[in-house]
Amino acid sequence: MVALALVLLVRLTSAPDLGALPAGPDDGGSPGAIAATLGAEVRTELARPGAPGAAVLVSEQDLSTLAAADNPDPELFTALRVRARGAQLWVSAGSHLGPLTVVVTARLTLDLRSGGEITSDEEELDVGDQAIPGFMRSAIDPRGDAVLSLTSLLSGSRLSQSSLECLMVVPDRGLELGFHSPLLGADPGYCAANPLSEAINGG
Repeated sequence: MVALALVLLVRLTSAPDLGALPAGPDDGGSPGAIAATLGAEVRTELARPGAPGAAVLVSEQDLSTLAAADNPDPELFTALRVRARGAQLWVSAGSHLGPLTVVVTARLTLDLRSGGEITSDEEELDVGDQAIPGFMRSAIDPRGDAVLSLTSLLSGSRLSQSSLECLMVVPDRGLELGFHSPLLGADPGYCAANPLSEAINGG
């Protein structure tokens, strides 16, 4: 039993393998600044003659800024970072369990609902290298599925004027958001059919 407790302690306090630091660019130090920058890009693209839609990349750095701005407890969760891995966003933060310093990582999948609302689903919560069972997650991170909100970004005046029609996690880069012109019908498959090039948003 003691050996098992020691193994668990080592795993909880181990540094998880999250890969490289969040990639740029940094489009502003606040949700409003990021929304203004990305909104201007969307409007420029939609203004092109015959443009069926527009796509922008919310970089990992920008997502990290949004997560930090939405942090309900900066004393409990520090150094928030968001990484795009596979089809998920990984939100990590420094935290503590009693006297133990740990890294908490929430692995989220995103879903776009009618009306342009983005919701997140917490697929896994890790402390160090240890996955936490579902029934214990709320004791570790009471935010649950609300660990990352994009409401502050999408409520930015310039982005809210366009119609969000698709989203797609771009591994190691961030989150692609696709918009359509109010004059055209929505195309939920626009993001998949129009993958962002490495040059988009300074990628």
